[in-house]
Amino acid sequence: MTYRLFLQAVLWSVFGLGPLGVATARFAAALPQSDSPDEEISIAVAGDVLPESPWRGSQDAAHFLDAMRNEFLRADLVFVNLEEPITSSEIQTAYKKPEDLASNRDYILRARNSGLPGLMKQAGVGLVGLANNHMLDYTEAGLQDTLNAFQAAGLPTVGAGLKSQAERPYVFEKRGQRVALLAFSDVVPIHAAATATQPGVASSKLDRDLIAAIQRARRETALVVLLIHWGGQGERLITPRQRHVGCLAAQAGCAAVVGDHPHVLQGIEYVGRVPVFYSAGNFAYASHRPASQEAILVRLIADRGNLRRVELVPIVISPMGAPRVAEEARARKVLARVDKLCRMFNTRVREGKLVASVPREPLVYDRSGTLPYRAGGAKETPK
Repeated sequence: MTYRLFLQAVLWSVFGLGPLGVATARFAAALPQSDSPDEEISIAVAGDVLPESPWRGSQDAAHFLDAMRNEFLRADLVFVNLEEPITSSEIQTAYKKPEDLASNRDYILRARNSGLPGLMKQAGVGLVGLANNHMLDYTEAGLQDTLNAFQAAGLPTVGAGLKSQAERPYVFEKRGQRVALLAFSDVVPIHAAATATQPGVASSKLDRDLIAAIQRARRETALVVLLIHWGGQGERLITPRQRHVGCLAAQAGCAAVVGDHPHVLQGIEYVGRVPVFYSAGNFAYASHRPASQEAILVRLIADRGNLRRVELVPIVISPMGAPRVAEEARARKVLARVDKLCRMFNTRVREGKLVASVPREPLVYDRSGTLPYRAGGAKETPK
């Protein structure tokens, strides 16, 4: 059985200004159907990748993505977020709070294997986002080592470097189709944001920077995909900030928005025609927490500058962080969980398909707002 998610919508009923003062859609507008499937392209977007961690050590780097190779072959481009720099530098950031590090509420992350970009490329990854809250854990030197390693491997990156580079889209072309892909972070440690003179990550903390980058990308191609690091960690409920930024991104011109950073699955909402995945979960990330071992691979099918449909591939992740496509019974459970998380949004999952729906439950925000943790809440990655 193939677990796919076809965007099917029946009406577009805008119900005015939501709690954030941003117009939102109760139903998704119907997506145009392709009359030339041979010209379609497929972009697969996944969440956080952590090849080496302080709580599990190194993955089997040559094989940690082996179980995904066949699924990757179904996509024309695979786009993931790398959650750590690749560097041998020993100089750590001075801007992490010692009390958070001591209590495992935050970590300083690093991969030492400079061959990782080549191994990821061999596994089928075609684009890597570097916009997240750990990319400057070993300062600018660690970021530069990371960029150099990917350049040497011939694997493109987005979301890091000087501001002009970090906010520049990667434009993918195949079968006459063009897609612009961006990576931004809304979780930005002190001095980690890229500026004109200081390398860092693409930051969405100023709404205008994100909007301008999307609009520039739209001038290059009709189809823009945003991978964004946002929200609170370990929480199923979204924050008001996530919904605000998701609406801004959709209205600025994105065709799809895929979030990561919470380390668990969150719900999906349509903003007009635009699917906003608040969190696709982890992807290749070691954790013993059951909620962190379920994820989705988002497959975006496009043709002639239009998003034709979206497919969900249920993923399960081993405690050591190796992802694989879920088998039938487990896949049904993962998709049922996604449907439950969509109850507060205008979506519903039925037999692997996302359908338009009136929200079945009221949206209750995580009252911690945009803070990364609630008092007594989950650690970033429970061991």
